[in-house]
Amino acid sequence: MIGLVTALCSAAIYTCGLVMEQRALHRAPELSPRHPMRLARTLLGNRRWLCGCLLAAIGSVGLIVSLGLAPVSVVQPAFAGGVATGLLVAALLLGEPITRGERLALGMMPLALLLLALSSSEAADPGRTADQPLLLAASLGSLPAAMAIALLAGARRTSAAMSAVLLAVAAGLAQGTAGLQGKGLGGLLADHGPIGAVLPALLSPFPYLYALGWAVGIALFQTSMQRTRATVTTPVANVVGNVVTVLFGTLVFAETLPTEPLPLALRLTGLGLTLLVVALVRGQAGQAAAQTARQRGATPARLTDGA
Repeated sequence: MIGLVTALCSAAIYTCGLVMEQRALHRAPELSPRHPMRLARTLLGNRRWLCGCLLAAIGSVGLIVSLGLAPVSVVQPAFAGGVATGLLVAALLLGEPITRGERLALGMMPLALLLLALSSSEAADPGRTADQPLLLAASLGSLPAAMAIALLAGARRTSAAMSAVLLAVAAGLAQGTAGLQGKGLGGLLADHGPIGAVLPALLSPFPYLYALGWAVGIALFQTSMQRTRATVTTPVANVVGNVVTVLFGTLVFAETLPTEPLPLALRLTGLGLTLLVVALVRGQAGQAAAQTARQRGATPARLTDGA
C-alpha cells in the first residue's frame, strides 16, 4: 500500500508541474521536433516552464521510489490515473471547460485506483532484478518507434488534432522506455539505499537509457501539449507509457500477477479502466486543439511546424 500512496503523492506533484508548464507554453513560440535546438532554447529560456519542469522531475523521482516498493502493474497505472485526475481537477479550478467524456474519465479514475489498491498485497514481489538483454531490446525498439511516429505527426496532411495525438503517443513510447529504467533504479534504491545504490546505478544501463528516454519524451510531450490541452495530451501519453512499462516491465523484471481469481480480476479491471481514458479523450482532441489554437492566436485547422 505504501508504494501506491507514494505513487499518488508523486502524481500530485507532477500534475502541478504540468499545469505550470502548459501555461508557460501558451505564451511561447511554437515548438517543433523538427527543430530540436530551437525547441531546447525555447524551453530552457522560459523560467516559468523550468519551474514546472522541476516539479515534474520531483514527481518523477517519487515514481521511481514507488516502483521499487510495489509491482509495476499497480504503481504505473496509479501514477497515470492520479495525473489525469489531477489535470481535470485543475482545469475545473481554473475555469476551463471539460467535455462529457472527460467528466466520465474523471469519475472512472478513482474507481480504477480503488481496484488497483484492492488487488495489491503486502506480500507481492515488486521485482527488482532486470533481464538486461530483454531490457535493452525493449528500450532500443521503443525509441526509434517514437521518432517514426513523431515524423508522421509532422506530415503536411496531418491535422493539428491528429498531430497532437500522434506526438502524445510518441511521447508515451519514450516515457515508457524511461519508466522501465525507473523501475530498475527503484529496485536498486530499495535494495541498497540512496548512498549504496549510486555505484550499482552508474554501472547499469538504467540512468543512461532513462536520460535518453526522458529527453526524447519531454521534447515530444511539450510539443504535443502546446498544440492541445494537457487533459488530452497527458492521458494519451500516460496510457501508452503505461502499456509499455507494465507489459515490458512485468516481463523484464519477472513480476507475477495475482494468482487468486478475485485479485487478478481487480488488477486487470483497474488497468483496463486507465486504458479506457484514451478512448474517452481521443474523440475530443479536435475540439481541444481548436480551442488551444485560438488561445495562442494560431489557425485551428493546422499548426505549422516551422517558425
